[in-house]
Amino acid sequence: MAPKASRPPSSFANEETSETDLFALQDEAAIALENDDHDKAYQLARQVMRLAPNDPSSIFLMARVFGRRNRFPEAIQMLDKLALSTPDARLPVLGQTAQWMVQFGKWKDAEQRFQTLLQEAPGATLVHRELAELFIRQGRTSEATEHLQTLCQQGDIEELELRHLLAGGRPFHGDTSLDELAPIGVRGKTIYAVSRGEWELARTELEALETRPSDTRPILGRIHVHLNDKESLSAWSEEADRVETSNPEWSFPKAANFADQGNHVAAVRLLCEAVLFDQTDSDAYRLLSQSLLAVDRPNESKEAAKRFELISETQRMGREMSLNEDRDDAKLVSLIENLDQLQRPWESLHWCGVRLAYANTNNSLSQNELDRLASQIKERSTRLNNEGWIPDRQFVTCWIDRDSLQQTDAPIDTLPKK
Repeated sequence: MAPKASRPPSSFANEETSETDLFALQDEAAIALENDDHDKAYQLARQVMRLAPNDPSSIFLMARVFGRRNRFPEAIQMLDKLALSTPDARLPVLGQTAQWMVQFGKWKDAEQRFQTLLQEAPGATLVHRELAELFIRQGRTSEATEHLQTLCQQGDIEELELRHLLAGGRPFHGDTSLDELAPIGVRGKTIYAVSRGEWELARTELEALETRPSDTRPILGRIHVHLNDKESLSAWSEEADRVETSNPEWSFPKAANFADQGNHVAAVRLLCEAVLFDQTDSDAYRLLSQSLLAVDRPNESKEAAKRFELISETQRMGREMSLNEDRDDAKLVSLIENLDQLQRPWESLHWCGVRLAYANTNNSLSQNELDRLASQIKERSTRLNNEGWIPDRQFVTCWIDRDSLQQTDAPIDTLPKK
């Protein structure tokens, strides 16, 4: 997020050095940085600083060199001082130093600076991207999803990020090995283990902790559900009842315990909260289908079962793509159709773009088909941007009125059927 190499008027070059010479040195140092010739860049930046020690461009250049040499504290301190003396540099300084803080392991400070940037520039695509990646690494899935969805709506999202959306803000198995997505903290490592299907390992590591972070408790409950450990789930639920929280992330394991006890009305209420929190939660839809059937709501149960199948299929495709670079056009078409049925139009639109890109590369479509697909993408994009899109909460909950269920003690099967 360093500022572009603009040329502000400079009065810092001494009498023996022209402005042109100073700019030439700065450009040469920048080129050396791009070529990863850090020693050359450092020597050139030192010359620049001797010639123009108070020039903002020179200071930013030297800070970048320090950053490339992993001298992050010095680089951050240098730019922080620059921001105080040069207000116009404040936003670029916040962005660049936040990136260095991520590399330096100062994740909370980095997040704070990124959030400050968003307050002043809400549409900053790169900041949304940086925050999404940071939250994915920390296992903060819902927060990651918010920024990924913003990237979708801004029309600037990459295939890897689209895969993260398929998994509800989590990495798929193949993506967990990427260096730039290395997990951060206990929650991040637990989410990554679950993403790789290592459920037993995730539980063992969580239960071995002397002090378990509170934000891992709902994950542990989900692990008990997945491993079908009803005794541990029951004990987890008793502990959860003592924790006053309205966090919907707890809803799925709580609902699973209610369902095991035969209290399907309570389970349905909580499962509606769970799917509103995360529309990609296939396990919640599977359990919702079972509980709805148990209380004689076959139509809604059938719809929830359909959602489970559609979401599971999109996630199978996402996992395959994370493990294999090959892209089959027919599978991309199926993925797009599934997302349309799930009423996730922004994702569907951008997967159409991914399909077009691969079709162009692989010659998998004729020119007429390519032109038709490009035209469809343009039409869909125009319609979405003009009309906007607000998720239908009733659709997400399979037309179960969660609010009315919370306001009555009547059994669910006495409520009007769809």
